[in-house]
Amino acid sequence: MIDRLITRLKQMALTPKQQLKQLLIGTLGAFISMILILFSSQWEIDWLFYLLALITGFFIAYAIPGYIGIWVWRMRKFLFDFD
Repeated sequence: MIDRLITRLKQMALTPKQQLKQLLIGTLGAFISMILILFSSQWEIDWLFYLLALITGFFIAYAIPGYIGIWVWRMRKFLFDFD
């Protein structure tokens, strides 16, 4: 289990562009869905609010591995024996 996690973190450290892309997609998607929640609040439609809240949560969950990957990439010399 721990070995698999370390292997995944090493892979994340070697692919910073992919991690940045995932972080940007997740952040942009969450931002857009929050803006939609703000604009749709005037209609007071419950199912729309809950749907957009779920979409926001999905995009935040999608962005978290990208954030961790960028952090691991920045700390790769300290965490692993790269470079």
